[in-house]
Order: sequence, then structure tokens, then C-alpha cells
Amino acid sequence: MTTPTSPDTPGGPATQWTGHAATASVHVAQPPERVWAELVHPGARWMLGANVETDYQPGSPVTFEGHFFGRQFADKGQVVAVDRPRLLHFTHFSPLSDLEDVPENYHDIRITLEPDDSGTLVTVLQQNVDTAEHAARSEGHWRQALDTLAHRDGAPRAR
Repeated sequence: MTTPTSPDTPGGPATQWTGHAATASVHVAQPPERVWAELVHPGARWMLGANVETDYQPGSPVTFEGHFFGRQFADKGQVVAVDRPRLLHFTHFSPLSDLEDVPENYHDIRITLEPDDSGTLVTVLQQNVDTAEHAARSEGHWRQALDTLAHRDGAPRAR
């Protein structure tokens, strides 16, 4: 899917994005506040086992470190917007992508939490993915990450 522009972000104009987008959703039988706490818990490893470091303040750096299919990674980005417990918006760049570390090669990632009668719908939208193949692969990775967040992978909950 080609996404020519992203929606306006708080405090700024729309950003031009090229490439493709990946999206994934999961329903969690918990209220948004509980899902949010799990999402930002310092010891949580729901994002494919990565250690996520940030203070979740707009403009702050965010790092993602860990091992993925036997390869060590140290990805980075910046927090764009936070609306607890509804939105976590950040950029993401992986040196393993073999792309140049320039702003136009960063992914734009929005994680939204929408309450419903039986819990929370968690949706990830990752924009600015360079190829359709990488977008499809990202969707699969996000499904795995969201299953971990929803505890459908058998992993224990962070406390």
C-alpha cells in the first residue's frame, strides 16, 4: 500500500511519506490503562524481545536493543507524540536495513489503543517502509509483537 502523506501530527504539518505501510491489530481483554501500562513497562519485552529505552516524552530519543533471529540489533528513533492511554507515536530506524541513516529512511509508527465493551483494540500503523516485501514482513513481526502484548504467546505479564 502506498501512503503519500501521514496524518497531521500534534504541533506540526503533515509529513510526506513514500513507500509502503504495514498494519496489525489485536484485541486485548483489558482496559486501555492496563494495556498502556504493559506497553510502556520498563521490563516489558513485548516488541520481539527488544529492550525499549525512552522516557516517552515527545522529542525524546527511543532505542530498541536485543537479538532477532540470532542477530544483535540496536535500533533508534524519536518519540513524536504521546496521548496516554490512547497513542504512542515514534520514528524508527534500523541499521540492519542497510539504508542510509537519514530522516527519509525512518519509519513512522503509531500505536493506538481504542476501548470497547470487552477490552482494548491495539493497532499498529508503520509507514514509510521501503518495499512491499518489507511491509509484509513488518506486518508479520507486528502480529507477533502484539500477540506477546496480548499474552497470546504464553509469556508472563510484566508486573
